[in-house]
Amino acid sequence: MSLKKATIEGVKWSAGAQAIRQLLQFIITVILARLLVPADFGLLGMVVVITGFTGLFSDLGFGPALIQKKSITERHLSSIFWINILTGLVLTGVICITAPFISRFYNEPRLMPIAMLLSTSLFITAFRIVPTSILKRSMDFQKLAIIDTIQIISAGTIAIALALNGFGVWSIAWQMIASAAVTSFLLYWLCNWRPTFVYDKTAVGDLFNFGSNLIGYNLFNYWTRNLDNLLIGKFIGSSGLGYYSRAYTTMLLPITQISSSLGQVMFPSLSRIQDDKSRVKHIYLKTLSMIALISFPMMTGLLVTADSFVLALFGPQWAAVIPILRGLCVVGILQSIGTTVGWIYNSQGRTDRLFQWGIVAGTMYMAAFTVGVLIGSVMAVAVSYTLVNFLLLYHNFTIPGKLVNMNFREVIERVAGIFICASLMACCVFAATFILPANWNHWYRLATQVLLGVSIYTLCIHCFKIRAYIELKKLMGEYFQGRNTRVRSYD
Repeated sequence: MSLKKATIEGVKWSAGAQAIRQLLQFIITVILARLLVPADFGLLGMVVVITGFTGLFSDLGFGPALIQKKSITERHLSSIFWINILTGLVLTGVICITAPFISRFYNEPRLMPIAMLLSTSLFITAFRIVPTSILKRSMDFQKLAIIDTIQIISAGTIAIALALNGFGVWSIAWQMIASAAVTSFLLYWLCNWRPTFVYDKTAVGDLFNFGSNLIGYNLFNYWTRNLDNLLIGKFIGSSGLGYYSRAYTTMLLPITQISSSLGQVMFPSLSRIQDDKSRVKHIYLKTLSMIALISFPMMTGLLVTADSFVLALFGPQWAAVIPILRGLCVVGILQSIGTTVGWIYNSQGRTDRLFQWGIVAGTMYMAAFTVGVLIGSVMAVAVSYTLVNFLLLYHNFTIPGKLVNMNFREVIERVAGIFICASLMACCVFAATFILPANWNHWYRLATQVLLGVSIYTLCIHCFKIRAYIELKKLMGEYFQGRNTRVRSYD
């Protein structure tokens, strides 16, 4: 299969699985939000800040290194597998030992048993790192899609059943354990590889430079992305963190649904052609504009419908989320395309530059979170975070762009028309809210706003002949034409 066909096939399965996953996760989250209180989500968020950071060590950057390296052998796979297992076991022990200190830091005794339970996921997750890398390297995203769908249904069912029986925060904790266990079991079962009792220092050394820089970036970037949760949980409280995390998670939906699903495919795809820089740039810019085509209207639409969205789906007890969500939607617009630069760094094997940029950007993000908490409100944290994202936008694209001869102007040219169309749509939807009957149910208002927004945006990108829209239609046409040709050949 050609790279183009393999990439399209991979995107189909990855994006499809991500869409199903996000839909199911969203439904499960809405149900749990109705059954639990904001403080439950805040409590788990306090622990996840610590366990999530520790979990970064379980990979040690070797998973992506296995994907990026041009050729690997059994020595590489088995050596990394046993390193991951040992690391996962050690990290589980570390969290169990430090659980009392985590509880004391937040002055919340309920956190100690929760932290000890969640620590087991670090050992369970270690089993899936190498099988996942093998499937991604071979671009077998069909199996990954099946696994992803099964685990979200299984874990979600367990969480809802526990919540209905009054288990509170433990419902979400067991959901995370179930998700890790089901995923690891299915990956190990469906991947046609089994480890051998081999450990080769030379093979590990082949992957160390790439992995060490990447793990360094991931560790620093983790605190960049989670210091807000740590500070809010410590100084504002579990309820404030519950509201903030709900707004932040909702904002992340387009990013995780679009950018992350494509990233799983684009990283191995661009790694295959890493020496052809002009081709890497061309494919990157085209993919970037298609991400913007979908994520920009989702974020601008969510910004103007936040009140209807939150009240309809989560209920009035989550009303405090509305202004925070509106502030973070601007961040969502920038991050939906900004997070893709990792594809360039990783595919070019320049995780050293990624690490260096991560230190600079991360320091500014952490300063913004600190300022917001010092002001004393969750909304101040969101506003500070938004301002820093604007300040970093230019260099975020310019620095990795030099690796493939891409400049900032080319990026802006690719997404400017899409942003204008999304903004026009948002303005029309916002104006329409003043016309809708005031006594309408929140669900009716939300449905009307969404239908109106989709219609206006589709009309705009069609009438203005947006390049990404035309390219996407052409790409889909070629794909379905190819499928029809293959079907006729079998008749």
